[in-house]
Amino acid sequence: MIVLIFLFVAFAQGSRYVVQCSLSRTSIENSLYAANINRLAAIVVNSTHFLYEQTVGYNASRIIDTGRLIDSCKTIFVLASISKTFIAVAVLQLVEFNKLDLDKDVNQYLLSHMKVIHPVYPTIPITMRHILIQAGLFDLGTHTSGIGPNFDEEMKHYLPSDDFTKKNLSDTILLYINNKSNWLSKLPGTTFHYSNTGASLVELVIEQIAEIPFGRHVDNTSELLYIPHFSVTDYPAGLLRMSAHSLAIYFQSFLNNFPSVLLNSSSVNEMIRVNRNEKAEVRFGLLWYWLNFHRSRFIGHRGVMLGIINIMMANANRTLGVAILSNGDVRKSDESAKNVEVTNNESYDQIVPLL
Repeated sequence: MIVLIFLFVAFAQGSRYVVQCSLSRTSIENSLYAANINRLAAIVVNSTHFLYEQTVGYNASRIIDTGRLIDSCKTIFVLASISKTFIAVAVLQLVEFNKLDLDKDVNQYLLSHMKVIHPVYPTIPITMRHILIQAGLFDLGTHTSGIGPNFDEEMKHYLPSDDFTKKNLSDTILLYINNKSNWLSKLPGTTFHYSNTGASLVELVIEQIAEIPFGRHVDNTSELLYIPHFSVTDYPAGLLRMSAHSLAIYFQSFLNNFPSVLLNSSSVNEMIRVNRNEKAEVRFGLLWYWLNFHRSRFIGHRGVMLGIINIMMANANRTLGVAILSNGDVRKSDESAKNVEVTNNESYDQIVPLL
């Protein structure tokens, strides 16, 4: 993962200029393919410019003669849990227009048949803030609302078609929260645990308030940012799709406090403010999180799911950001997955002495 090492070193040092990598493209490709990472797009931005933009790999297997090199502007990647950052921006838009209060009972914003009530603590209201505060390095949707993980149920959402959960979002969530075994026996707001359903519930609230499907709401945001090649699929909080270049435009807007999307810089401050005062390598704001790495702090999100490893992080001052999208699987237990994981771990190990 030489290209990742190169980019992360420049990123962590906060360098205004990114030096040229002396390694050949072929050597970088071979390193990635040896780890079973078939394609990767990496971009470094500051608040005004794209400092570095490179891709490695093909839209099809490189053993196929017709395989075309990927294009950072045209090749579409699944963002995985980086998708959750878009949910947070949509929420803050509604807060700015006084259509949503993060600390009110979430049931105020749902239809009467959709009641989110903790079966163990039925008198304790669950708020949007409870649901939005996440934790967990692998970004599976951890939150503090008390809704627990049920991976067997969540895996049903990974379907070939984009349409099932879009058309049945409320039914899917209702089925999940009505099953008492999916709830943690903890007081809401006091513990973290994994559940993509929590982020999907936030999406449902956005739909109810905005009175348009979540995909259209985010599409409107993408138009404000002039993001091409964008689409939304499947609603369990991980499958927004866009090109690496488009994601970098979005992330560059974050460095500038989303001026085309949010009215006040204080909204971004609220979004990235740590909500729980605890010592941890990862500390969450509202779906965005802070990563402590070798005495430095970074803000953004990582995305890992079947066949996908992504990262989008900015330095603490938000003067420089890196977006890396790649295809490589660390979820499976086979040898290929282990190669991907080992290669990623080795890259981080080599970064540390250079920071």
